[in-house]
Amino acid sequence: MSSESDARGDKVLVVDDNLQNRLVAEGHLVAEGHTVALAESGSEALDRFAADPPDLVLLDILMPGMDGFEVCRRLRATERGRETPILFLTALGDLDTHQRALESGGDDFLTKPIQRVELLLRVRSLLRIKRLQNGLERSNALISSQRDALLRAQEEKRRLTAMIVHDLKSPLTGVLANAQYLLDSAGLEGDLRDSLKDVVTSSDTMHRMVMDLLDVARSEDGALIAHRTTVNLAVLLEECGTSFRGQSRQSGHELVIDIADNAKSLEADKDLLRRVIENLLDNDAKYAPAGTQIRIEVRRKDEGQLLFRVRDRGPGIPEEYRTKIFQQYTQIDLEQSVHLRTSRGLGLAFCRLAVEAHGGEIWVQDNIEGGSEFCFWLPVLSRNEGASNQKRAAAIGLMIGTQSANGG
Repeated sequence: MSSESDARGDKVLVVDDNLQNRLVAEGHLVAEGHTVALAESGSEALDRFAADPPDLVLLDILMPGMDGFEVCRRLRATERGRETPILFLTALGDLDTHQRALESGGDDFLTKPIQRVELLLRVRSLLRIKRLQNGLERSNALISSQRDALLRAQEEKRRLTAMIVHDLKSPLTGVLANAQYLLDSAGLEGDLRDSLKDVVTSSDTMHRMVMDLLDVARSEDGALIAHRTTVNLAVLLEECGTSFRGQSRQSGHELVIDIADNAKSLEADKDLLRRVIENLLDNDAKYAPAGTQIRIEVRRKDEGQLLFRVRDRGPGIPEEYRTKIFQQYTQIDLEQSVHLRTSRGLGLAFCRLAVEAHGGEIWVQDNIEGGSEFCFWLPVLSRNEGASNQKRAAAIGLMIGTQSANGG
């Protein structure tokens, strides 16, 4: 006797117009530990099924009025009937009967007269499959529920983080502005002035991290859009260079800016482009040896692109990590004893998102002079093309935001 059947109390509905066949099947099944219900016609079988759905149906094919094929089709049209195993009983052994049994939704069939061992084996097999399917459905439902709960928690966490970061921006901007004001106007000397410079540098780094967090969140919502204007690259890079030189006084890095004559302007989002360059310079300054040279080069490519290269002579980046470093919250720390490149997980991720918002691409490769070379290209667009693409991006961002708000 099956312990699984005992535990579940499996119920079998036997449908046959012949009393002797019903009683024979009932005897075998009850002896095996099953509960049995009997029906002598198709209409009675449907009524009994609707009143108390069984775990399996043993169904005769040739019956007056409604045959077994029609009963099977009607059972399969009900919610419980779709998942209940149906085992046909037939005295017909031709292929056409078997084909019709399958087409009507049957799971298996037995030929009459009923053989006890064969009947019990088929019943046990179909019930075991049903239990496995039910268990799988319960597991899938549990996994789906847990997944939905996790997604909701992640969304709440993301919204809370975005709110906190947004609220941090204003006071941090005030700290940076006031510290810079004191540095520019106060007559501070020596250690006091150096300390204030450190406050400005740290505040500027924190401000850039906050902006990176906000823009990463905006990109997830489809709202990071490049608002293009004509950018004078010589002026922009010199502004970035001035800020960088101020921050790297102690390290003594030498910054070299090299812009080709045919690559001095670009239709781009000036703020996003500035922060991409500042993030790359900040990354280089962390890992390039003190006193070494960091280079920014801008060249125009024949394909209508401007290629930016930011080179340093710090530790290289293993090839297997060169795509991972542009993902959020990725860090590289191959050997604790060696000063290798790591990342706070947002600066380079923001660079990728900002470059892609312009329709460009960013990557890292070996510097031929040793170290690393961060490269990205941006398309060279006319003013009209930039305005058209900006409107298109804004429309796409609006559509994405609307779909998110509507649960799409």
